[in-house]
Amino acid sequence: MIEENVNLIVKAVKDYKESKNLEYLTKIIKEYSELGFYGEVKEYIEEFLASGGSVGALVALSADFPEGIKKILSPVEIEIDGEFDAGSFLEMGELLWEIGSPDEAKDNYIKAFEYYSYLGNGEAARQVLETLKERYPEDGKIKDLVFKDIKDDILSKLREFCPEAPKDEIDFRYALGKGFHSENMLTEAEANYRRILELDDSHNCKRLLVSLLKEKGSFEESLNLARELEEEEKLEELYSLYESLRDSGKVETGKDVLKEIYGINPDFKNVRELLGADRAEGAKGTEETSKVKIGEGSPGRDDFKEKRIVFL
Repeated sequence: MIEENVNLIVKAVKDYKESKNLEYLTKIIKEYSELGFYGEVKEYIEEFLASGGSVGALVALSADFPEGIKKILSPVEIEIDGEFDAGSFLEMGELLWEIGSPDEAKDNYIKAFEYYSYLGNGEAARQVLETLKERYPEDGKIKDLVFKDIKDDILSKLREFCPEAPKDEIDFRYALGKGFHSENMLTEAEANYRRILELDDSHNCKRLLVSLLKEKGSFEESLNLARELEEEEKLEELYSLYESLRDSGKVETGKDVLKEIYGINPDFKNVRELLGADRAEGAKGTEETSKVKIGEGSPGRDDFKEKRIVFL
């Protein structure tokens, strides 16, 4: 079950990032809601609405939403029934107007207006409101009607909503983190690893986070986290960081990491040889420098004497 949900979420997130198709956002929201990850549900709902998605589409997915989010999406002052068919109310209103039943028509127009407003269809809501004000100019209730995009109100309330943590959060996040990591979605993987470590600082995802930060080029933080690992894992990750630092041109920092490894275990891999080669190169450089100072290329006594004569 975990693996299936994780695979669906990772695929949907990847597809959405590549296409920005809102259909994938609804899939992400649905899968996270089934897992009880209401923090993610909240965040993706916000993105869905801000990107032009309709409230009705979210209500259709809301079976597994927490009650708090359901209430935010379904304002109590609007009684929604059926399948959110605002068009049916509008058609009924037009029919009743045509057959000479203006009061019944008005009720249907108002319902259509409320539905269109609720579903975020501003253009249709404004057209219905214009019809209402034109056909019922003396109606005080209709005079006071204004279109209000309820998305703004929903988004405001969502930002204040604090969902409960899901059950088995660590196991799910570990699977999600690895799934995102394998698809090179480092931002999503990092967020899951960090959340796990907030809950359990000793969790073995710390090593995965070390590797991820190294991939991102965040060497300093990666080094600091690597130092918190158990000795064998620490040595492996420090050595891997040395290689990455060396390959990225940060040679001196890489040498410092080698020295750190040497201080823990001088016989680890080829650290002793690598540091020995560095020392040999350093000694060779010192010898060559000495030769320049005192060898054939150095100024002798006659040179100094000649210079003194010149300047005298």
